[in-house]
Amino acid sequence: MHTSGLVWAVLAAGAAVSLAVIVRTKWLQSHTLPKCVLLSVVLHAVVAAVCSCLGGLSPASWGRSDSGPMTMVVVAAEDPAEERVLAADGSSVAAEPVADGIDVAGLEAATRSVTAEEPAAAPVDHVPLLEVASEDEAKEEPHPETPEPTELAAVEAASASAIRDHSPALPAAGGAAAPSHVPPIYADRVAGRRSAAAVARGGSVETERAVQAALAWLAAAQSADGRWNAARHGGGEERSVPGHHRHGVGAKSDHGVTGLSLLAFLGAGNTHQEGPYSEAVARGIRFLVDRQRADGSLAGDAEFFAALYCHGMAAIALAECCAMTGDASLRQPLEKAVRYTLSMQSPSTGGWRYAAGDKGDTSQLGWQVMLLTSGRQAGLTGMESAEARARTFLQSVSSGRAGGLAAYRPGERPSMAMTAEALACRLFLGMPADHPCVGEAVEVLARSPPETRSPNAYAWYYATLASFHAGGPQWEAWNRQLQAALLPLQRRESSGLDGSWDPDPVWGGHGGRVYSTAMAAMTLEVYYRHLPMHRQTLPIAGVPSQPPR
Repeated sequence: MHTSGLVWAVLAAGAAVSLAVIVRTKWLQSHTLPKCVLLSVVLHAVVAAVCSCLGGLSPASWGRSDSGPMTMVVVAAEDPAEERVLAADGSSVAAEPVADGIDVAGLEAATRSVTAEEPAAAPVDHVPLLEVASEDEAKEEPHPETPEPTELAAVEAASASAIRDHSPALPAAGGAAAPSHVPPIYADRVAGRRSAAAVARGGSVETERAVQAALAWLAAAQSADGRWNAARHGGGEERSVPGHHRHGVGAKSDHGVTGLSLLAFLGAGNTHQEGPYSEAVARGIRFLVDRQRADGSLAGDAEFFAALYCHGMAAIALAECCAMTGDASLRQPLEKAVRYTLSMQSPSTGGWRYAAGDKGDTSQLGWQVMLLTSGRQAGLTGMESAEARARTFLQSVSSGRAGGLAAYRPGERPSMAMTAEALACRLFLGMPADHPCVGEAVEVLARSPPETRSPNAYAWYYATLASFHAGGPQWEAWNRQLQAALLPLQRRESSGLDGSWDPDPVWGGHGGRVYSTAMAAMTLEVYYRHLPMHRQTLPIAGVPSQPPR
C-alpha cells in the first residue's frame, strides 16, 4: 500500500507539472483536435494507472460491490464546421472540415484548465512610434462627381417614417462635394454623393432601402449606454452547424458588434458630428473610448478567442470616425489601439491570432490589416514594417498557379472565404488589380456565388469587398448574384425585427442578429464605402508591383 501511495503521488505530481506547462505555453492553442486526443489518452492512462495502484487490476463490476465513489474524466473536443475547399488548381471539392471564418470557440471545452487571466500583450518597446501625416500627405485625387440619379436620390432623402418614428429624417440629396477633411477614399459616403456612386457601381433602389432599414433596426437595438449588446440579440447562441459547438462564446462580444454597427453607420455617411444617426454614433464611440484599456485594447470583456477580433472591429470604427471628421480628441485613443495591434503581431510570421506573438491566421489578419489601412487614412504613419510582415504572412497561406488561393493557416487547404479575405487584404496593402494573383482569386469567387439557401455573412462580406475592389466583369456578375441572394433574407414585417437579418448558420451564432445585420448592411454599402482600388492610380510607398515569392 505504501508503494501504491508513492506511485500515486509521483503520477499526480507529474500530471500537475504537465498541466502547468500546458497552461503557461498555451500548448492547446493550435492543432486543437490532435492535441485534445493526445491529452485525453494521457489523462486516461494516468487514471488507469492510479486505479490499478489503489484498487487492483480487476474492475469493480467483476463480482464485486458497485458501492463507493466513481470518478470520470471527460475531455471534449470539437470538430470544425464542414465546408467546401479548393484544390491547388482552383477547383471546388468536398473535403474534411477545416477552420474558417471567426475561429473563436473550437478550443473552449477542451481548455477549461487554461487560466482565466487575460494573456499579457508583448512588450511594445519594439513598436515604431506612430506619427501623424500632414494634411497634404494624406490627400489623394478625389473621385469625379457623377450625375445624381433621381430614383436613388429619393431613397437617400426618405423621411423618418420610412425607417423608424424616433429617427431623424434623412438629409436631402444634393450635389455638394465632400468636405475637404474627408479622405478621398471615403468621399462617396457623404449625402449627395452616395446615390450617384451607388447607381454608377451597381447599386439600386432596393439596396439603398435595405441599408436604411438595417440602420433603423440597429439604431433601435442600441443600448442606453451606447453599446450593442450581443447576448440580448442572440450572440453566443448555438446554431445548426453539424459537429460544431461554440459553448456560448460570443455572448460577451459587445465591443466587437458595437464596432460593426458603427461601421455600418459610418459607411452611410453618419459620424458623431453629422448625419441622421449622429447621436447613435456619438454614444457608440464614447462607449468604446471610455472603456479602452490602458494597453490600448478595445476588446472589452470578450472571451480569449474573440478578444482580438473585437478589438480590431472596434478600432476600425474608431479609425474611420477619426478620418471622416478629423476630430483631434479621437487621435490618442486611436494611436493606442493601433499600438496594441502592432504589439500583437507575430514578428516572425507577420500574422495575428489570439495572443501576442501567435503565428497567425488569415481570418484574424483581415481585421488587423483593415485597421492599419483605416489608421493611415486618419493620418497615422510608422506602420510600414507591420504591413510588410502582413504581406509575408499572406504568402505563407497562398497556393495556386499565381498564388491567388488562400488557406486559414499555412499548410491547410484553401477555402473560398479565406481566398476572398486574403484578396481584400492584398488590394488594401497595395497589390494592383491587374496582378495575376487577383485574377486567380476572383475566378475562385466566381465558382462559389452567394445563394439564399446557404447564407454566410462573413464570406459574402469579404467576397463582395474583394470583388468590388478588383473590378471587372466578375464584379458585375457577383453583384447581381449577391443582391438576388441577400435582399430576400432581410426581415420585412411589422415586428421589432423589421430591417434586420437572421443570424446565419455559419458564424451568426457568435455575434447574433446585430452581427448579421451590420455585416449585411456593410456588404450593401460597398458601392460607396470606399473608392474602388482599381480606380486609384497613385502609387503606394514600399509596395512592389509583383508580390514576393
